[in-house]
Amino acid sequence: MSNRMMRANAEMVRVLSDIISNKMRDPRISNEIITVTKTKTSSDFRHCKVSVSILSDNENKKKEIIKLLKKSSGFIKKELSESLDLPFIPELVFELDENLEYSEKINEILDTLKISKEENFETDNKED
Repeated sequence: MSNRMMRANAEMVRVLSDIISNKMRDPRISNEIITVTKTKTSSDFRHCKVSVSILSDNENKKKEIIKLLKKSSGFIKKELSESLDLPFIPELVFELDENLEYSEKINEILDTLKISKEENFETDNKED
């Protein structure tokens, strides 16, 4: 990926985060913690895949928020056009980013294993 695209994606993440956090006034969204984790913009700036992390245990709520973001894409694009100087304002495709939750589950599983440092050290020395 070129430096130009990396800068464009980083700026897109920053601006989209600001729009969703501060400019959208939908009460169904404003009460949730929503993070734009990454964007992937096509080289012609016509399409942009937006990965969003939503801090909630309710899967239905997450799906509802993604639907609301999709419905609000016209407003979001208008705000993007005022904040960014791009050749085109891309069509936005919102998707749920579940990497954070996946890593939390792995950490919980690792914490339940309860392997002490001494046991781990003894196991490593037996292999020598």
